[in-house]
Amino acid sequence: MNIRKLSEIIDVRAGHTFRGKAEDESRSDGYKLVQIKDIHEEGIEFSNLPFAAVEPGKAKSILYTGDILIPLRGNRIEAVLITLPTDLSVITTNQVAILSTPKNEIEPAYLCWYLNSGEGRSKLSRIKAGSAIPNIGLKDLSEITIPIPKIHNQIKITQIYKNWMTQKKVLESLARNGEDILDVFCTNLLREDS
Repeated sequence: MNIRKLSEIIDVRAGHTFRGKAEDESRSDGYKLVQIKDIHEEGIEFSNLPFAAVEPGKAKSILYTGDILIPLRGNRIEAVLITLPTDLSVITTNQVAILSTPKNEIEPAYLCWYLNSGEGRSKLSRIKAGSAIPNIGLKDLSEITIPIPKIHNQIKITQIYKNWMTQKKVLESLARNGEDILDVFCTNLLREDS
């Protein structure tokens, strides 16, 4: 198994730099905007994203399917592999790292799994700096080391990871439904005593 620096296997860059507010509530077209709060391991809900305060054609660092996003500011350590809906132009802020255009030796889904694994999160946690609002520098992020197993093992890991993420969504949905049922049942019992 090879061990390589992140920058040796994938391009690492920041999102768009905004001069003022990043989102524009008055816009109904243009680029959708992914912010740190939108990044979750399970994925991004693109339909809920606001439009960016950027004129069409002026954005830098447009996102593509297969890109991986990592928040550079705050306490959360989470990576997401994006799959964009058709005909949707999306950008992110410079507070988010974009990992894109992987070399042939790495599957993006494997890299996303690794960054979200206990080992990957530990490496990301160690490069955070700052006490009030922790942040990760792009240079430090580029330098973290990534183990690269053979491609068939990356694919196996990816399949297991996707399977787990699907099961996790089902389990979370069951837990929410259980809480709703419990609430209705207990509220009905409470009202019976009135």
